[in-house]
Amino acid sequence: MTRYTDFVNYNLSMLQDQVRTESYRRAIKQTVRPGDVVLDLGTGSGALACFACQAGARRVYAIEAEDVIEMAKQICRKNGYQDRVAFVKDHSFRADLPERVDVLVTETMGTFGLDEGLLGSVIDARDRFLKPNGVIIPRSLELFTVPVELPGFYQHMVDFWASNRFGVDFSPVRRYAVNNFHPIRLHEDAFLSDPAATVRTMLSDATTSTVGNTLSFDAKRRGQLHGIAGWFTAELIPGLSLSNAPSSASSHWGMAFFPVEHQVPVERGNRMRIDMRSQSNGSLWTWDVEVHGQRCQHSTIWGFQQASGEAHKLSPTFAPRLSARGHAEFFLLSLLNGHKTVHELQEELLERYPDLIMNIEQAAAFVQDIVIRLT
Repeated sequence: MTRYTDFVNYNLSMLQDQVRTESYRRAIKQTVRPGDVVLDLGTGSGALACFACQAGARRVYAIEAEDVIEMAKQICRKNGYQDRVAFVKDHSFRADLPERVDVLVTETMGTFGLDEGLLGSVIDARDRFLKPNGVIIPRSLELFTVPVELPGFYQHMVDFWASNRFGVDFSPVRRYAVNNFHPIRLHEDAFLSDPAATVRTMLSDATTSTVGNTLSFDAKRRGQLHGIAGWFTAELIPGLSLSNAPSSASSHWGMAFFPVEHQVPVERGNRMRIDMRSQSNGSLWTWDVEVHGQRCQHSTIWGFQQASGEAHKLSPTFAPRLSARGHAEFFLLSLLNGHKTVHELQEELLERYPDLIMNIEQAAAFVQDIVIRLT
């Protein structure tokens, strides 16, 4: 399977989610007025850009950093919108637009709402691109959490790593499994208490991508606490919402499961305190769970980032220094003057960094990566 197959299959799953797609189409139809300028942030397949054109948008700026943008261009061209949709292949933080927009629309929600960086990108795009009285779709985002009992899933995703299999001890990986959250489908039978709204953000007012809250839950039955389940509800426009809650069986998102280090027995009426927080624009999550005085602290910073020896680089006190590859990239960037050919760049790189770039094939791959990303 290629990454292009992944693009096709991923966008297929979203478009086949009829509730999700039709809800966005309705929200855009009711919001965009003839002559409006629209920003589609993270356009993906370009479907939302097409909906904006259908609603009468004069111009749609479709920002997308991934190669799926080529698919979106073809779809817009096939539907006759190529003169109204301007594509920008870049991360939105680096993008610039020639005019302010009337409507900012995005569907960059992850399984727990904020884990694809929605909040930071919307805040940035809103402040730089949206007119003072402009509209954001979705209007707000609310995150819900609930303690859950999931023995089968916990055994499959966490305790699998604690045993010796095929003559190999995989137990070091368990630490990473309990410090990452996992997509899941679950039924309300798994709930140990009633769910609660953990975070609610109005996207027109948000000023930071750091969110969090501390809540207490009372167990409504006896069971084993295996972790925390989470989902979101996005209010697209007043009166029209979209959710991946357990009751939304047709949602393509699924939900998020945050495991605890060890299962904890609970009795009816026991209180469970949960502190859930997100930093670094949805890329860093912490969950602190306390029951019977037992405290389980988890963070995605203790997941695979730490395994690669790079966790310290997230510290605000870290003073970075260019690596050998960094120096090579810096040198290559200084040569991108519009005169040297790709072949000449490869030759100079190979001559300048023989200990890093061993052959012309490596030089070609190195140059290709820089040229595609930064020119």
